[in-house]
Amino acid sequence: CKAPITHPKEMRVLTGEEIQRLLIQAKEDGCYELLLLDLATGLRRGEVLALQWRDLNLRTGALRVERQVHRVRGELVVSPPKTRAGNRTVLLPAPVLNVLKSYKNGIHSRWMFPSPVKEDMSMTPGAVRRRLQIILERAGCKRIRFHDLRHTFATLSLENGMDVKTLSAMLGHVSAATTLDIYT
Repeated sequence: CKAPITHPKEMRVLTGEEIQRLLIQAKEDGCYELLLLDLATGLRRGEVLALQWRDLNLRTGALRVERQVHRVRGELVVSPPKTRAGNRTVLLPAPVLNVLKSYKNGIHSRWMFPSPVKEDMSMTPGAVRRRLQIILERAGCKRIRFHDLRHTFATLSLENGMDVKTLSAMLGHVSAATTLDIYT
C-alpha cells in the first residue's frame, strides 16, 4: 500500500519579547509555573501534565519524565512515554527550580499541575490548550499550539549553542537525526 502524503504543521516560535509577555500574563492567569517549566525543558504537553512531585529532586533539580497523560475515547489515561528515549531525566535551571520550590508550597496534590475540578488527577490536555490560547491573546502574542512551546525551547537552545545530541536527549528523541530533521 502507498503511504499517505503528510503535510507537517508549520512550526511557530515565540520571540524573546513574546515569551516575556506570555510569562507575565501567565503569572496573572495562574499558569506561570507550567508554562515556564515547558519553555525551560521542551517537554511535550502530556509529559508536563503527567509530572508528579516525586519526579523532581528538589535538591539537585533532576526531573524524571516517566509518563504522559492523554485522552483515549474521552477518558484521561496515564501511560509511559511514546518511546524508550521518552523516559529521561532533565536537569532544571536553578531559577526554574526555585520557582517550582515556591509553587510546591501551595499545591496539595501528588500532581505538579493538578486538575482544579477532579480530585487526584492532573489537568487535562484540552484545558491547558484552552488556557494557553487565552493567555496568548491577553498577552498580545501570535496564536501558537502548545507544541510550539517545545519548538521555541529547541530553537532557542540551538541558537544559544546547545549541541544537537544534548538537545535530542532533552527532547526525548530516539536519535539526534530526528532533532536535526526537525530543527535545521
